[in-house]
Amino acid sequence: MKFFIIIFSVIAFIIVSMFAFVQTKEENIKIGLLYSASGTMSTNEKPLSDMLRAAVWQINREGGIFGREVEIVEFDGKSDSKEFKKGAKELIDKGVVSIFGCWTSASRKEVKEVVEAANNVLFYPLQYEGFESSPNIVYLGLSANQQINPTIDFIRTNFGNNVYLVGSDYIYPKAANFYINELSKLTDLNVLGERYFVLDSKDFKDLFKDIKSKKPDAIINTLNGDSNIEFFKRLKEHGISSSDIPVISLSLDEASLFKISANDKNVMYGHYATWGYFDIMNKSRNEFSTLLKDRFKQDVVVTDAMFSIYLGAQLFKQAILKSKKTTPEEILKNIKRASLNISDNIYYVDSINKHLHRNVFIGKVSTQNQFDIVWQSTQIINPQPYPLFKERAFWENGIHEIYKSYGNSWEAKSESR
Repeated sequence: MKFFIIIFSVIAFIIVSMFAFVQTKEENIKIGLLYSASGTMSTNEKPLSDMLRAAVWQINREGGIFGREVEIVEFDGKSDSKEFKKGAKELIDKGVVSIFGCWTSASRKEVKEVVEAANNVLFYPLQYEGFESSPNIVYLGLSANQQINPTIDFIRTNFGNNVYLVGSDYIYPKAANFYINELSKLTDLNVLGERYFVLDSKDFKDLFKDIKSKKPDAIINTLNGDSNIEFFKRLKEHGISSSDIPVISLSLDEASLFKISANDKNVMYGHYATWGYFDIMNKSRNEFSTLLKDRFKQDVVVTDAMFSIYLGAQLFKQAILKSKKTTPEEILKNIKRASLNISDNIYYVDSINKHLHRNVFIGKVSTQNQFDIVWQSTQIINPQPYPLFKERAFWENGIHEIYKSYGNSWEAKSESR
């Protein structure tokens, strides 16, 4: 009798174990997709959603992670930073272990509060102003020192020392230009003018008259969204060409380039942008370009932010493979020093601030209406979210003052100024 009881117990244990294994194996790993499918930022953000879907499709096609598929849970941020905050809470409530999301720094700031409170993870793919280092954010784009320092050096070497700053009226342009103004105190750079306009603004008032009167050597542009369409159109209408005053953009990529030049193929000719990746770098056959062909069945223009999303998905996978666990805590722990080698470029996560070490490139719009690379860093540039020439408290206080100037918000709600 005892023998049969033992046999029955063993069989029951095996059945329960097999059931538990099947359940675990079939349980998907949920991640959040938090981008704008509507509103002024949707032009910029929809391609990021497409790239995340492609990256997850590739991971699942290759067997998932430990046999488990990655499942995307989506939320439309509607180009509104408060909607992003709402979306982050909803996605975490639905069980996502990481969120891939945000374009604007205003939306990132809102989501930052949520992921820190829940101890979840945000993979942020955009270049940004710096002055931030959250334990719950993996910063995939360029920090201010990685993007702005090379831009300033390029302008001073090729055009002159006098610049005019134009940006959208929210935290990223204000903070980026705050940094540029501090850099100018260390060099012979002169800031001749500084103007801001609300997102989606089409009224630039007397901006171009002021630019023509001050005659800067270059314009540093941090406009975001559809405002760029009207800006470059009006710039040309006022007789300001790239040979007169070149514009170097910090938030304008290939997707924006094509939309801006839809009605005038030459409106962007000769202007510049600074990024960590340009589509022209993807012309050789490699794993990344193969993914794009297989997934989209056509040539796809890949922007820096799209490429960063792909990097983020691969780093996410790598962190789970290393830890063998899918909790946000383990992902954050094991993503430190994670690295990738794609198209002969090395990318790795800083072990302290979770920013990405990467190369930097400056592109110039050609007659073929694409960015040709005219400058690149000779080595990987280390991220410094808090630039070393000032104390951390100085930068944090500067950001806080900008926040207060918006009425304790991260973006303007009133007329442009």
